[in-house]
Amino acid sequence: MPQHQPDGRPTAVRELVDSRDLEAVARSLHRRNAEHRGDWTLDGGGLVRELQDWPAERRVRLLVRLSEGLEETAVHAPPECRGLAALNVLLAQGLSARQLAPWREPFLAEAAGRLALWEGWRLTALVEIELAAGRQLPDAVVATVRRSAVLASDPAELPPLARQFTEPAVNPGEPWADRALADLAAAGPGARAGWRELLAHAATATGAKPTATWLRAGQPLVDAVGPERLRAAAVEWFALTGEPRRDAVASFHRSGPALHDPDPFNWRALQGLAALLALTPPHPDTARALATLAETALIRCRGLGPRSPLTAAATIRALTALGGPDARTELERLAGTLTYKPTLKAITTALTTRNS
Repeated sequence: MPQHQPDGRPTAVRELVDSRDLEAVARSLHRRNAEHRGDWTLDGGGLVRELQDWPAERRVRLLVRLSEGLEETAVHAPPECRGLAALNVLLAQGLSARQLAPWREPFLAEAAGRLALWEGWRLTALVEIELAAGRQLPDAVVATVRRSAVLASDPAELPPLARQFTEPAVNPGEPWADRALADLAAAGPGARAGWRELLAHAATATGAKPTATWLRAGQPLVDAVGPERLRAAAVEWFALTGEPRRDAVASFHRSGPALHDPDPFNWRALQGLAALLALTPPHPDTARALATLAETALIRCRGLGPRSPLTAAATIRALTALGGPDARTELERLAGTLTYKPTLKAITTALTTRNS
């Protein structure tokens, strides 16, 4: 970011800070943000420091106004969002959760009630503020942060912030994930740690074909949990992937609740679990569980189409890697029941390869 010298207008700064017109202050901050190209390194000529001396109630009212403005700016002037988000963080510095409540509580409720936010700058500011204060976000909000980091194209700062949340292991809300979280809670401390490491690794899966490095890192995690325990868990978890969400968060893809919309963070973990299952010895239960996941991944969702073609592709690859007559039987069955052409093509290729 370019560095800027103070604007040399201390009188104008004082007049603005002394103004009782919050709208005028907000407009001025928007204008200065554009002039500074979002760089508040030198404090905008002392303006931010002056605003931080305001009473908490006035600071929070201004924070609410600037936060609302981020949504408008994301539509009309996206390059200015980074600076406005930084202003949100600066204005909140040193304020407690109680003092921030008029801004914080409605936003937490909004975030918890959505599958994802299309505009991620407000979430980025919220996470930075909460992490800096050492506060823990509710699990439902962590879930929205994670999902937004996958679905939203901006800001680039959100995904690394989302990766700082290691709990919960998967996002609550989907029945399979709720069951997984309940199983972890019921496990002993040693087993729980092993499952958390395995699920954390599964959630880093990218694409239908895992790299050799990723698989090598996953093998000791599978061994630590135990191939039989992993298989048994997958049978139960995958069987629930076709069930609707228990919490009716608003859809990211259309109006209405996201009952069958896939949680992109969780389904990335499912892709990873499918790949890790292929590292276990062939077993009919494993093959059936993978086939079940392929089918539920292709359930059509209004406004979205097939729920997760990438997960379906990952399960077909896992069945191929698993090998054995049971995997072949499931591939042949899927070839006769699925209609999604890219997945059918992958199945045909897998069966042809096994025959050659």
